[in-house]
Amino acid sequence: MKFISPKTDFAFKKIFASQESKPILISFLNALVYHNQPLIQDLEIIDPYQS
Repeated sequence: MKFISPKTDFAFKKIFASQESKPILISFLNALVYHNQPLIQDLEIIDPYQS
């Protein structure tokens, strides 16, 4: 079984740009930007296919 690289636009949007993956995105952004000090608690996800 082959997997799509998460570095591609399609895969990244599937992983991070849905309401179901909102907790994963918040955790990812907190780890990346704030070094595990959870400052981001909520965010609004805009449909990436409409933008």
